[in-house]
Amino acid sequence: MNDGPNGYSFLESQPNFRSLEGILTRSGRRFRKNLVYRSGSLNKLSLKDKARLEEIGLALVIDFRSDREVMSHPSDMISTVKQTFRITIADAARDRAMEFLEKSDAKGLEQVLVGDYRRMIKDDSGHFAEFFRVLEQTGDLPLVYHCAAGKDRTGIATVLLLSALGVDMETIMRDYFLSNVRLGSFIEKLIKKLYEQGKNGEIIRPMMEVRTEYLKAAIDEIDTSFGGMENYLSHVLKADTELLKAKYLE
Repeated sequence: MNDGPNGYSFLESQPNFRSLEGILTRSGRRFRKNLVYRSGSLNKLSLKDKARLEEIGLALVIDFRSDREVMSHPSDMISTVKQTFRITIADAARDRAMEFLEKSDAKGLEQVLVGDYRRMIKDDSGHFAEFFRVLEQTGDLPLVYHCAAGKDRTGIATVLLLSALGVDMETIMRDYFLSNVRLGSFIEKLIKKLYEQGKNGEIIRPMMEVRTEYLKAAIDEIDTSFGGMENYLSHVLKADTELLKAKYLE
């Protein structure tokens, strides 16, 4: 169940907050209810949204954001949260994107996230391994993991987790592309605002969306540098897939 019971977003102030509940594996098992959520940043939550998170008993937060992001947009306090793990994955794409924006370099912007997805697979494997250790060892559930928009760092983490649980790539991609649906209204408003300021708003679209070529870049890096997903999960991230299946699948 990636949406609320009647198709509404779970949080009104963070549209990309969603559950992994119900995602089906190749073996026919499903992700259990109210255990794991993925999201964008948890700052500026409405009082209603804080109450919703407390109602589900949110107990643990994994924050992938950089120090800069955390300082400028600190997460709101949620009374039921017992632990917050900082697993810092740099927002390196932001600095490169700003350079291309200043030059109005549309081609350059289109390639920023392709390169950044490859970089995360190569340079942040230790951080993704830490993500798996938390998932394997914690007794504080439900949990949420998030970055700023909940689409790239969080997106890769989700691809890795669902792969470890035995979910097929078509299903994984459906969840990945749901970010475009959830963030669609926000993206269009931002582009419109830039046009109103006399700027080419459309130029930022590649940075605001998830795309097939981004995910393909990550998968290609896993295949070429690490011998494929199974090897990357077992020997690089050292994911205990049987423990994860027992813990998170029905």
